[in-house]
Amino acid sequence: MLKILLVDDELPARDELRYLLSFTQEVKIVGEADNAAESIGLIAKLQPDVVFLDISMRDINGLEAAAIIRKIAPATMIVFATAYDEYALKAFEIGAVDYILKPFEQERITKTLLRLKNYQPEEWRVAARRLDNVLEGSKIQIQKLPVEKLGKIRLLNYADIIYAYANTGNVIVVTAEEEFIYNGTLSELEERVASTNMLRVHKSYIVNLDKVQEVVPWFKGTYWLKVECHPQAEIPVSKSQIKDIKAILGLK
Repeated sequence: MLKILLVDDELPARDELRYLLSFTQEVKIVGEADNAAESIGLIAKLQPDVVFLDISMRDINGLEAAAIIRKIAPATMIVFATAYDEYALKAFEIGAVDYILKPFEQERITKTLLRLKNYQPEEWRVAARRLDNVLEGSKIQIQKLPVEKLGKIRLLNYADIIYAYANTGNVIVVTAEEEFIYNGTLSELEERVASTNMLRVHKSYIVNLDKVQEVVPWFKGTYWLKVECHPQAEIPVSKSQIKDIKAILGLK
């Protein structure tokens, strides 16, 4: 029994695909999502065998979504869906298990399901490596961070993050109005935001330098940072980072 997740921002497309899949008893649709952010949460929770993934969506496109899926559910096979043949062929070449064209046809869906049923784990590992290489080679930079709150996954714009800190085994990400949990280490977050203006200023803190409003000198040449929207927060700066912070902020 193949557990399948459908991801498409058009309800008629999901309805059509669900209907065509219903003719096969060996599949079970475990969930649906109409945007990438929702799909990330469902995939992390449900760990489906296969995700039918639309390439063109409102929030982020299918390739960007695939980059996240490959990190949170590496065993989940990806079938791309698109209305454009050239995109489908490209998706297939780079490592999708298969592709399907809109409008969907029963014969094509049946062939895809047969391929999925007979697909060997090693075949998927080879295809997945091709997909990873293309995603890395295309230098897709997803300026969004998957975070969790109350059991739901949100995709935060990097620009909305004010700071993040390690706290009893979790990484807390702070925005102007809310706090979220990032399911990774502070070092992993540091690597993820390396191309942004966020900097690890302390072993326990990463700060968006665009949000810094005040630098407060402290004991024995150390400093605290004050950030916008959270005037009570006092973010320490490690001695090893003071020189870099001063240079970046233009301090003497």
